[in-house]
Amino acid sequence: MDMMERIKRSLKRRETNSEPNRLDGKYCESCANEHTKAVSWCSDCRYFVCKACSVYHAEKIRPCHKVLSMETIHQVSYVLFELSLKCGYHLDNNILLFCNQHAEIICDSCQQLELHKNCKPISLEEAARDAKDGVAMVCLVERIDGLSQVSIELLNKMKEKLQDLKNRQTEYKQRVSDIKQKFICHLNKLESEIHADIDAKYDQCNETVSQIKASLEECTSKLSIWKVDLKSLRDTTSEIHLFQSVKLLEEWTNKKDSEIRTIQTSNIPTFTYKPTELESDMEKVLADLGTIKVEEFPVPTPKLNRDQEGQNIVGNQGKLLLTHSFKTKKLGEDVKISGACFISDDRLLLGHRNDTKLSVCKLDGSDFSTINLEYIPERITLYDNSYALVSAGRKGVQIIDLTLMKPGKKLNIRGNCTAITSLKDHIYIKNQPKTLTKIDIKGKVLKEIHTAFDPWDICASKEGSVYYTHVGDNRVNVVTPDEKQNEISTSPTLIGAEGLTVDDRGYVFIAGNCSNTIHRMTYADKQPLSIAMKVDDGIYEPIGLSFNNETKRLLVVHDDYQSISIYKPV
Repeated sequence: MDMMERIKRSLKRRETNSEPNRLDGKYCESCANEHTKAVSWCSDCRYFVCKACSVYHAEKIRPCHKVLSMETIHQVSYVLFELSLKCGYHLDNNILLFCNQHAEIICDSCQQLELHKNCKPISLEEAARDAKDGVAMVCLVERIDGLSQVSIELLNKMKEKLQDLKNRQTEYKQRVSDIKQKFICHLNKLESEIHADIDAKYDQCNETVSQIKASLEECTSKLSIWKVDLKSLRDTTSEIHLFQSVKLLEEWTNKKDSEIRTIQTSNIPTFTYKPTELESDMEKVLADLGTIKVEEFPVPTPKLNRDQEGQNIVGNQGKLLLTHSFKTKKLGEDVKISGACFISDDRLLLGHRNDTKLSVCKLDGSDFSTINLEYIPERITLYDNSYALVSAGRKGVQIIDLTLMKPGKKLNIRGNCTAITSLKDHIYIKNQPKTLTKIDIKGKVLKEIHTAFDPWDICASKEGSVYYTHVGDNRVNVVTPDEKQNEISTSPTLIGAEGLTVDDRGYVFIAGNCSNTIHRMTYADKQPLSIAMKVDDGIYEPIGLSFNNETKRLLVVHDDYQSISIYKPV
């Protein structure tokens, strides 16, 4: 049950109280006098008190109670004064204990619940000891400060974004109008050009046809005159004169006949208009003036100091102490590490994420050397003190001779070999979807184990259990020695489960790449996940883990494959 639910229950209990006027802070609830004005609030008794009662609570009761003035109360969120001393599960019981595993305040009866049956709660007094200056208080204040700063920056970004949206609205509307105007101007230009061309073609045709018309008008006029001439001379003139006239007019008529026939057989010019083919397909050619769509982009803001939910920190149980740390650029420019494991003599074997190389170095990254490969290494696991194993994708598994520090025999394993781990004489590989393949050092397939989902990373405990993660939905599963599969309870604070390893005591460490956490749990004891390290411990985007059972050291690859950190339990 979360804190808000408990507050709701507390409020409900108060709603059923027969004397609500004694809960509103106006009257003293200690002396039960409705007419005595309250001047303060007792944080130990959780009710308002008058002046006399406040003195009694603060000075006479042993141990003395903490009494808050009305001035302080008015400065604090009122909901914090509604927190009840009663258990959220068992309303008649007072809260007495704190369950560190579930970060929950409970009563005695809660220990009988299935949720807390295997938990080991401590007293509320012990949990609250040094709360004022404790880690939880400091971390919460820092977290709130960080969130406030980011919230203010985000608020400013949103204000800028709203103004940007308004500017875009105006700009895009103007842009569309400009595009329309460009089309109009272009159409006006085309119209002017075609009009000029029409006029030119008209003048050309008009001149030719006009000339033919004039010629025909002349022919028609002459022929009419000659017809009248012949009619007039036929009965009046002498035959010789008439004969001469006929011959002359016959010659002229032949010429006019030739002219008319020429006109008859000639082509008369005209001009036509062929509209652009785009006219009938105008809507397709200019379907729109552009498109408007909504796109989402991340707001550029600083990362939060703590990307996970707040955790209650009580005592120093299970704390990890940083012993070594270095940036991978110490091994060369642009070097990123995707896989790593401890080897003998306090050295590390590291696989390059972006190159066909392995690096061998001391725990602090010094005194390093390089082993060249024919492929980009996927993951690395220690087989024994003499050999390490490197998954080589579709090239199988490469044995690395740790004595000679060079590649040895290659095991031809079908599929795409990615995650790899070893347990005694057996090797487990993820080389097919939803499958773990069990082989020996010679590459002989001993068994194929079908998994609940596609493993991202795998590790094996000395008891024979094989754990594997699923980065997509933050799940962690286990294959027990009898090959039964079980899902391990995860936590909402584990986001992006990727690398994992198991220590000599059976604790499983899981890298939460997106939550910036290293979670820890034990499957054998059915203990729930807890956060072992987080951003405050220098962990950012953890991706790979390895544990050295001899030296009791935990290796973490983090910071976008660019940092190696080594821890030991304290």
